[in-house]
Amino acid sequence: MLTREPILPQSTRKLVDTDKPLVSLGQRHPGLQLDKLSPVGDGKMEAQKSALVHVTKTLRDEKLLEDLLARRDDTLQSLKAQRLRMTTRGSLTLHLSRSGALENAGIALHPVYGFVYLPGSGLKGLARAWAETVWAPAQHQIEEAFGWSPGSERHKTWRPSELELRKDAAAGRLVFHDAWPVRWPRLIVDVINNHHDKYYKGQDDPGDWEDPTLVYFLAVGGGEEFEFAISDRRPANDGLLEEACGWLKEALITEGAGAKTAAGYGRFKPTEGEPSAALSPDFAKASFAIESFDLKLVTPAFLAGADQKREDCDLRPATLRGLLRWWWRTMHAAHLDRDTLKRLETAVWGDAKSGSPVRLAVDYVKGGQPEQYNKKAQQFESLPKPRSGQKVTQGLFYASYGMADDPNKENRWSRPAGSCWRLTLTARSGRFSGVPLTPQQFLEQAKAALWLLTQYGGAGSRSRKGFGSFQDIEVQGIGSKEDCFEAAARFRDSCGLEGAARSTDAPALEDALSMEQATAWNDPWYALDQTGMALQLFAKSRDAKERIALGLPRSVGRVPLKAGEIERHASPAFWSFTTGQDGKLSVRLVAFPAARLPDKAKSKKVLQRFIGSASQELKREADKPSRPITGPRRVNSLRPAQDSHKAALPKPNERVDAELLEEKTKKGGWRAKHRDSGLQGPIQDNPNVPAEAKPGQRVKLTVASVSAKEMAFRWAEPPPPKKRAARNKRPGPGRGGRR
Repeated sequence: MLTREPILPQSTRKLVDTDKPLVSLGQRHPGLQLDKLSPVGDGKMEAQKSALVHVTKTLRDEKLLEDLLARRDDTLQSLKAQRLRMTTRGSLTLHLSRSGALENAGIALHPVYGFVYLPGSGLKGLARAWAETVWAPAQHQIEEAFGWSPGSERHKTWRPSELELRKDAAAGRLVFHDAWPVRWPRLIVDVINNHHDKYYKGQDDPGDWEDPTLVYFLAVGGGEEFEFAISDRRPANDGLLEEACGWLKEALITEGAGAKTAAGYGRFKPTEGEPSAALSPDFAKASFAIESFDLKLVTPAFLAGADQKREDCDLRPATLRGLLRWWWRTMHAAHLDRDTLKRLETAVWGDAKSGSPVRLAVDYVKGGQPEQYNKKAQQFESLPKPRSGQKVTQGLFYASYGMADDPNKENRWSRPAGSCWRLTLTARSGRFSGVPLTPQQFLEQAKAALWLLTQYGGAGSRSRKGFGSFQDIEVQGIGSKEDCFEAAARFRDSCGLEGAARSTDAPALEDALSMEQATAWNDPWYALDQTGMALQLFAKSRDAKERIALGLPRSVGRVPLKAGEIERHASPAFWSFTTGQDGKLSVRLVAFPAARLPDKAKSKKVLQRFIGSASQELKREADKPSRPITGPRRVNSLRPAQDSHKAALPKPNERVDAELLEEKTKKGGWRAKHRDSGLQGPIQDNPNVPAEAKPGQRVKLTVASVSAKEMAFRWAEPPPPKKRAARNKRPGPGRGGRR
């Protein structure tokens, strides 16, 4: 990777030389490090990440800030400013596109002192936009507070049309001061992950075959406290100062400050009290639609940010927003062409040029601390051994591949089952191609996507293998896939889009194949082990061409498989779990036939077989209860372990217990599975199988042949052994013969 180091005078180069710096990172000004000393990258995000990490390690002078705050306090007191202390609910970032050596990665750093701050100009604009959209009837107060200019007012699309435009101009009374931190805020490297770069550029469909594009930038984490202040240039004791402070407070709580506010960044809460504001009676009815939901993990979730450490193992709003977009797209993909789908998605979720009417905020509620995943942990020793005689791994480890397999990387951290977050969805009015849409219409779209996510999906790495599943939620008006279809159809109809032709390869809800299995299991690790084994057994029983339908990358031996030109494609199958009132787990599997694995017809055929095979595997084990195995120092026996590799295999002509499989041979003949070893194979005398035989039926079969990988069967019982003919022998000594 090539990067260009900044061109510096020789004397400066000696001070900041990376090998033997005279001035360490901890002594450098953060702004100078970011703007002057960061290397110019070649477009590779890892180089940008490395440069940003250096910025996070720069000067944090707490004593300097303490002295500055004392001087600021004296100034604000002399101005009789109204002050407000607010704490970040999550990450905060602003001024990403400021000019600098790195692309879209900057942050607002004080030019003299170097700490993160919120400029007063931005806070004034935030408070005014809030006042004009929510408190528009108080027109005279708004203009008195902020001032007005006919030229600027004319271009505000959110300004209510009934408000009159004044022909003159005047400055406002109020001064919005910069918001300073109470303690020196810690900088972090944050990341967003764009999975559909070509789609958003109008070059391809929104499928799961693109390589994700990581974008790193600087941010301030949650829990950082800032002080906001507003003063009055012409004090009149008319309550305007207090009114404006309320506008700012409500805007910080509901809208957020800075960049990426639609994705949950920049949200604040009062340092003291609950994160709620005193809103007007007409607020919820006219300006916004707001609803909150509790998201509770049923299975552990491999959550992470840029560092993939314990500190950023959390449910990030940006992650959740991306998942909601994906599931929302499945509701409309079967009814729209690519360009129309993209325009409609932009109207709901926004893009790089336009904001979104749907915003979300995520607050951690309760749950255990992050745990580092370790496949050798004592807690996993009691998992049942693989049932198959084939060369297979533990089902749990098959499903979690990559989370603890790379010796050059730290094992991933996970949030335990039971962790809970509160998601708040906020929607405001918007438009599609000039058609006005209400906050309630946008909120219904977000709620339908959320219902699908909690039913069939999950969050974090390996979520398609069942990790990060959420408990089912109750959504008013949305209780089934049919309700989602109807909500999507109503929205398209409101936008004038009913009847548009489909021309996209994106996954569509109408094409989905699914199954659900109730179980007697109550331990998530055990459940993940069972579904991982079901997936593994099916994958190993298919040839290379059929394995492609389960996703890429994948290889046979060391030869990588491809689907045309595609080398990467996320799995089209989603495992998920939910818990009933009795505490027992139910397993769901939904699969979307993929148009490029290698085509939709072949993909559908293989996925149908996969669902049938998985259903049989799970039914066979569903009634066997599991015992908790999640205690870090407890080893509980789930059930008698079966080590099929060491067990003696039956010999030809032995009668064995077997199970008929739904999957047939290429000629349409029956296949069966030996119940003790798990070995599968064809039934050679198919004409002898009764017509009433059904898949899943337990039968007695005769072993025709057996190897380490396959067992063939016969329906007929083995023939009786032949009797040996008696051989005439001469009597020996002592038996009546001659001596």
